[in-house]
Amino acid sequence: MATTCWLPLSFYVIDGCAKAFFCTFAVNMRTFQHKVTINDIGGILVFALGAFVCLWHRTNSVMVILGFILIAVTLRAVDRAIHSSYTLTDDGELQIKTGRIGRPKSIQITQIKTVDKRPFAFRLGYYALLELNDNTAISIQPDNVESFLAAIRKKISKKDNIE
Repeated sequence: MATTCWLPLSFYVIDGCAKAFFCTFAVNMRTFQHKVTINDIGGILVFALGAFVCLWHRTNSVMVILGFILIAVTLRAVDRAIHSSYTLTDDGELQIKTGRIGRPKSIQITQIKTVDKRPFAFRLGYYALLELNDNTAISIQPDNVESFLAAIRKKISKKDNIE
């Protein structure tokens, strides 16, 4: 459900008449940011340290190539940790964006069978596990797991009431 705001973003001229672009926005979207865990930080540090060691000891070209590959992996891990987000839209979709580099994924709320809160190894934190109708599972780590679970369960119950 998109509405039009009446503040023009910019004007353009066609045949001597001034026209305006209007913005459209969704009314009831909910966005959750990715929670950066100790596992994410540890992975980033290990990849960065590996890249540093490979570039420090550049005795042959393989070490240099491996160092640059590890730099790319480190940048991807940092991007994924900082810029990942999960958006529940009005259209009944869960959009998962894994960083600016990663490809966004869209899941219909009607495809979700169960939603659970699960602990990480050694109970260092919690993540949400979504089981889909085709028996695949997706794990996501929103910053506020309880709020995410409440919001997605509310969307699922709305879906059940409409059908």
